[in-house]
Amino acid sequence: MNIKNNKEENMRHLPLYLLLTAAAGCTLPALASSEAVPDDAPAAATAAEVKVAITGRIDLTADRGRKVFIEFLASPKLTAAARASLASSGFELVDTREQADVVYELDGAFQALRPATRRTAEVRVGDYAENPAPLATKSGRGGSVMLSLNPLAMLIGTIASNVGNATGAQDSVNAATAGDPDGKCLSRCETWRYRQRNVVNLTRKEGSTEQKCSVLATAEDAELVPARLIQSSLAGLQEAAGLIVALGLSADPALAK
Repeated sequence: MNIKNNKEENMRHLPLYLLLTAAAGCTLPALASSEAVPDDAPAAATAAEVKVAITGRIDLTADRGRKVFIEFLASPKLTAAARASLASSGFELVDTREQADVVYELDGAFQALRPATRRTAEVRVGDYAENPAPLATKSGRGGSVMLSLNPLAMLIGTIASNVGNATGAQDSVNAATAGDPDGKCLSRCETWRYRQRNVVNLTRKEGSTEQKCSVLATAEDAELVPARLIQSSLAGLQEAAGLIVALGLSADPALAK
């Protein structure tokens, strides 16, 4: 009898919402932990899709037994990587073009365009490999800009330069107030994504004869991703010519995008 009275006494001291819940035969939801993620939490950003297109093929294995000189223009690091790749495959390498029977020459360029504002960025692959710093962008207000569709075209310097915002003063103000040199997007924000491309060309030279192959990597992203596209182009060289060359920037934040 005392147990029953004590239980009734305890029930009278419970908050009203708990009494109603118990009366309805419902169970109380567990308290949300500090680690719980709200239903409306933004989804984690996904990496931009990189598309790779190869133009031409070169069978370098036919040059085994011949004296080969290889150079990745503007980059001793990439040149060393390319030489190591050939050496491991049994090629005979020489130190100068004059000593060679066959010359392999590599070059490339990264280029980006934001259609909405015509903001651009570009860098030679060799220069980026030697100094993988964040790329500076240029205002393209007031001009006509387009990316070349020719995968064999070397693109450095082909973006039309503009007089508009030549001092960069407006870019600085926008970057400070909105976090972006073009200010804040208010509509059609998909056109603010950078259209980006990187092309790497391999040219085989023997006397006056030349063979070419090219690897083009493209993507659209709100951020510039030069390391990802450059590495994608370099990786395509293995399929195009059996040549293994890596950018060697696995710790670069851009590669994780």
